[in-house]
Amino acid sequence: MRMALGVDVVNIERIRTLSAGVKTRLFHPAELALAATMTEEVATEYLAGRFASKEALGKALGCGLAALEPATLLVDRKADGSPTFVLGDAHRAHVAGREILLSISHDSPVAVATVLLYGGSDGTQ
Repeated sequence: MRMALGVDVVNIERIRTLSAGVKTRLFHPAELALAATMTEEVATEYLAGRFASKEALGKALGCGLAALEPATLLVDRKADGSPTFVLGDAHRAHVAGREILLSISHDSPVAVATVLLYGGSDGTQ
């Protein structure tokens, strides 16, 4: 079984200083819409966690964030409240059938995300 790990840490204040144009290139429209319903402090922390998640996925996949087109990649919540990626066709091609586990944590001044990819075959099984 193949496994890969990606971790990213984001300074929350860095997200606060992004222009609206940059935010539209980094965040899915649904993420921005939800952030718009929050106080600035909570929204900034929320977006920092989403950005860290996307970076961590790019690292686990070995392709980097740019290859994932971050504005098309949605970090959502499952029914139990745990974070999950909602993958489009291009994202599924990168993931190649592997399962994704995602964990996000915030503690000012940083947000951190960890992604574990597992499954598939390394040719030995």
